[in-house]
Amino acid sequence: MTNQFSTFIKKRILGKDKNLVSLYEPYQVISRLLKGREVTGIIDAGASDGRVSKKLLQKFPAAHVYAFEPNPIYADTLTKYAKAEPRFHPEFLALSDREGTATLYVTESPGCTSLLSPGKRLREISPQGAVVKHLEETRVVTIDEWAKRNGSPAIQLMKFDIQGAELKALRGAACLLAGPALLVYAEIWFNPLYDDAAIYSEVDLFLREYGFVLYDVFRPKYDRNGMIMWGNAIFLNLKQVAL
Repeated sequence: MTNQFSTFIKKRILGKDKNLVSLYEPYQVISRLLKGREVTGIIDAGASDGRVSKKLLQKFPAAHVYAFEPNPIYADTLTKYAKAEPRFHPEFLALSDREGTATLYVTESPGCTSLLSPGKRLREISPQGAVVKHLEETRVVTIDEWAKRNGSPAIQLMKFDIQGAELKALRGAACLLAGPALLVYAEIWFNPLYDDAAIYSEVDLFLREYGFVLYDVFRPKYDRNGMIMWGNAIFLNLKQVAL
C-alpha cells in the first residue's frame, strides 16, 4: 500500500487524522516478517484467556507457546486449552526483572490487572474497570531464569501485554534478547496509565541495545482530549532478520 493511498484511506474513509495508525493486522505482519524463519518457541506474557496464543499457534505450526498469566480467573480456561493443545504451556506466574513475589492489583476489568497500581489517568479513562477489587500475592520470575529451569527452549518471538510492566519483563530476558529472539510484540505506553510504568522511549532504547528497532505501531488509543496514551509495537531484531 502506497503512503499516498494509505493517507487517503485514513483521512477520508476512516476519518483518522492521527499519524500512528496502521491498516495492517499485527499478527499477519509478524507472520510475514518471520516467514522462512524457524519459530519453535513463543512467549505470550499476559496471556489472559489464551486468544492470542491460539493465533500464534496457527501462524507458526512448529512452535510451542509458553503463556504467562498470573490472574487466577483465567486458570481454568488455560488449563483446559492446554489439555486439548499439546503445544500450549500455561505458566501461572508474573514476569519481572527479579525472582520472588509481588503484589498483583486485581481490578474490576481483568484487562487492567497489573503488577503496577492503576494511575490517575487510567482511573479517569476507565473509572469502573480500573477499580482495584483486591490485592493478591503472586510469584514473579525472570524469563531467563525460567528458561534455564525448563530446558532452555529457543524463544524466537515474545509478546507482552502486561499493563506497564513490559520493561521489567524485558530486562529479565536479556539472555534471550541477545540470543535467539527475532521479534518482540509489546504493548507500549506513550503516557503512562500505571504508577511507575515505563514509557515507550525507555523500552525502545533498551531493545536497541540488543539490535531491535521499531518496525511499526498498531492500534493506538487516545484519551478524550486527543492525547495518545498507548498502543502496540513490533520491534524487529535487524541483526538476525534482514529487511
